[in-house]
Amino acid sequence: MTVPLDLDLLRRLADGTRSCEEIAAHFPVSAETIRERMQQLGLPRLPAKARPHRNQFWAGGFHVDRDGYILRHMPDHPDATAAGYVREHRLVMERHLGRRLLPQEVVDHRNRDTSDNRIENLQLYPSNAAHLSATLTGRKNLPAAEREVLRREAVQRAHLRVAAILAESGSGADRSP
Repeated sequence: MTVPLDLDLLRRLADGTRSCEEIAAHFPVSAETIRERMQQLGLPRLPAKARPHRNQFWAGGFHVDRDGYILRHMPDHPDATAAGYVREHRLVMERHLGRRLLPQEVVDHRNRDTSDNRIENLQLYPSNAAHLSATLTGRKNLPAAEREVLRREAVQRAHLRVAAILAESGSGADRSP
């Protein structure tokens, strides 16, 4: 037997700002029942990405890319990716300079550790050409296997740094990298 719902109340609550769980608290039914009824009635639901902090995979707004760079979730930043992330070292340099970086400016990690975003480890170059000229001079090309080992180590270091940041801030401290 289905429980009759106050559809006027459901329509008022389904304004796109509440989750199905929050709406279900007003009715003697489950969130799944509310979700199904809202779909039947064509009512707007809260987008799944509206509250990322409630997702079991949420890492406090941080992500580590495949090269070991730490990215911060800042969807309103003008240089954010489509997923809403900005490389942390660029944010640190912007904060230090008190201005946004130009798209052609390059921030380099002096010690080659892509997750070490201390300002004293960062160097700003006006262009990628200036960056490559300064950093590649006299360096030998590494074999692909050695580059892959260094990349994996960088990713591990970045995950440890993110875990430390989260532990210090108290959000997601119980998550392992």
